[in-house]
Amino acid sequence: MPKFQKLDPNQVVLGRGRSNALKRRPFVDAIRAAHAGRIELDKDDDPAAMKRLLRQASKETGIKVRSSWEDESRTALLWKRVGA
Repeated sequence: MPKFQKLDPNQVVLGRGRSNALKRRPFVDAIRAAHAGRIELDKDDDPAAMKRLLRQASKETGIKVRSSWEDESRTALLWKRVGA
Protein backbone atom coordinates (compact mmCIF):
# COMPACT_ATOMS: atom_id res chain seq x y z
CA MET A 1 0.00 0.00 0.00
CA PRO A 2 1.46 3.43 -0.90
CA LYS A 3 2.15 5.90 1.90
CA PHE A 4 0.74 9.40 1.51
CA GLN A 5 2.27 12.44 3.13
CA LYS A 6 0.79 15.91 3.46
CA LEU A 7 3.13 18.70 2.23
CA ASP A 8 3.04 22.47 2.24
CA PRO A 9 2.29 23.58 -1.36
CA ASN A 10 4.91 26.34 -1.08
CA GLN A 11 7.62 23.72 -0.60
CA VAL A 12 6.68 21.64 -3.65
CA VAL A 13 8.29 22.61 -6.95
CA LEU A 14 7.44 20.58 -10.04
CA GLY A 15 8.64 20.29 -13.63
CA ARG A 16 10.99 22.93 -15.03
CA GLY A 17 10.41 25.01 -11.93
CA ARG A 18 12.48 22.52 -9.93
CA SER A 19 15.38 22.74 -12.36
CA ASN A 20 15.22 26.54 -12.42
CA ALA A 21 15.04 26.69 -8.63
CA LEU A 22 18.28 24.70 -8.41
CA LYS A 23 19.99 26.93 -10.99
CA ARG A 24 18.73 30.04 -9.19
CA ARG A 25 20.02 29.01 -5.75
CA PRO A 26 23.58 30.45 -6.14
CA PHE A 27 22.09 33.75 -7.36
CA VAL A 28 19.74 33.91 -4.36
CA ASP A 29 22.63 33.16 -1.99
CA ALA A 30 24.80 35.87 -3.60
CA ILE A 31 22.05 38.50 -3.39
CA ARG A 32 21.43 37.74 0.27
CA ALA A 33 25.14 37.71 1.14
CA ALA A 34 26.30 40.96 -0.47
CA HIS A 35 25.14 44.40 -1.62
CA ALA A 36 27.00 44.14 -4.94
CA GLY A 37 28.87 41.54 -6.94
CA ARG A 38 30.34 40.25 -10.15
CA ILE A 39 29.25 37.04 -11.87
CA GLU A 40 31.83 35.53 -14.23
CA LEU A 41 30.32 33.36 -16.94
CA ASP A 42 31.85 30.17 -18.31
CA LYS A 43 32.14 29.65 -22.07
CA ASP A 44 29.00 27.52 -22.22
CA ASP A 45 26.86 29.85 -20.06
CA ASP A 46 24.11 31.71 -21.89
CA PRO A 47 24.36 35.44 -21.02
CA ALA A 48 20.60 35.98 -21.38
CA ALA A 49 19.88 33.02 -19.10
CA MET A 50 22.30 34.31 -16.43
CA LYS A 51 20.67 37.74 -16.44
CA ARG A 52 17.22 36.10 -16.26
CA LEU A 53 18.28 33.91 -13.31
CA LEU A 54 19.59 37.00 -11.49
CA ARG A 55 16.28 38.80 -12.12
CA GLN A 56 14.28 35.78 -10.90
CA ALA A 57 16.46 35.48 -7.79
CA SER A 58 15.91 39.17 -7.10
CA LYS A 59 12.16 38.69 -7.35
CA GLU A 60 12.28 35.58 -5.16
CA THR A 61 14.20 37.36 -2.38
CA GLY A 62 12.26 40.61 -2.65
CA ILE A 63 15.56 42.50 -2.99
CA LYS A 64 15.71 44.87 -5.97
CA VAL A 65 18.85 44.46 -8.05
CA ARG A 66 20.23 46.28 -11.09
CA SER A 67 22.74 44.65 -13.39
CA SER A 68 24.93 45.49 -16.34
CA TRP A 69 27.52 43.72 -18.45
CA GLU A 70 31.12 44.60 -17.60
CA ASP A 71 31.98 44.90 -21.29
CA GLU A 72 30.63 43.97 -24.72
CA SER A 73 31.97 40.41 -24.55
CA ARG A 74 29.29 39.61 -21.91
CA THR A 75 31.62 37.42 -19.87
CA ALA A 76 30.98 39.17 -16.55
CA LEU A 77 27.75 40.53 -15.12
CA LEU A 78 27.96 43.27 -12.49
CA TRP A 79 25.05 43.71 -10.08
CA LYS A 80 24.12 45.77 -7.05
CA ARG A 81 21.18 46.25 -4.74
CA VAL A 82 19.04 49.33 -5.29
CA GLY A 83 16.37 51.05 -3.26
CA ALA A 84 15.72 50.21 0.36
